Amino acid sequence: MTLDQAALSEPLAIGLYAVRSAGPLAGKSVAILGTGPIGISVMLSAIAHGAERVYMTDKIDERLALASEMGAQWTGNIGKCDIVRDILCEEPQQIDIVFECCGLQEAANQAVQLLKPGGRLLIIGIPSLTRWSFDVDNLRRKEVSIQNVRRQNGVVKETLEMISSGRLSPDRMQTHNFSLDDVGKAFKLVAGYRDGVMKAMIHI
Repeated sequence: MTLDQAALSEPLAIGLYAVRSAGPLAGKSVAILGTGPIGISVMLSAIAHGAERVYMTDKIDERLALASEMGAQWTGNIGKCDIVRDILCEEPQQIDIVFECCGLQEAANQAVQLLKPGGRLLIIGIPSLTRWSFDVDNLRRKEVSIQNVRRQNGVVKETLEMISSGRLSPDRMQTHNFSLDDVGKAFKLVAGYRDGVMKAMIHI
C-alpha cells in the first residue's frame, strides 16, 4: 500500500471497529449521520461487510457527493431536507443500524426516529455536550440498543490487510495534499471545513 493509504488506516480502523461492534451487517439497512472521515470510514467498512443500503447525512454538499461516489446509495444535507422523513420514504420499515458520527444532539434524535424496533445505535461522534438526551418513550417502545465506540480495538491488522487487498479503498478520502512547510495552511483548511476537504495529507 502507499504511505497515504497507511496513514488513513487510523480512521479506517475506527470505522471497522464500529462495524464489528454493530454485529452482522449483511443485507441490513444502515444510516450514517455525519460524513466526515469517520463517517466515510464506517461507510466503507459497512459496504465491505455486506450492508444492503447505506444512507449518509451531513451539512457539507461536497462530502455528500464524495460519499455517493464511494458507494452510498442515498445522501441528504441536514440543512436542506427533512432527513428522517426522506429516509423513511425510502425505508418505510425503518433502519436496522444507525451510526452517529458527528457528535450532535440533533443526530441522536434523528437516529432514534430512524431505527426500527430492536435497532442498534452506535455513537462514535465526540460531542461538545456533557450529556446526551433521548426520547424515553420512543427509545423504550422500540427497545433500541445503544453502544458507544471509542477509537478502535484489535482491528488495526485487519484494517491494514483489507487496505492491502483492496477490500477497503480509501484513496478518494485524500482530497488535499500539502508539504510540511504548509502544515499550518492544512490545519486551517480542515478546521474551517473549507473547499470540500475530507482529509488533508501532509507529505514529509
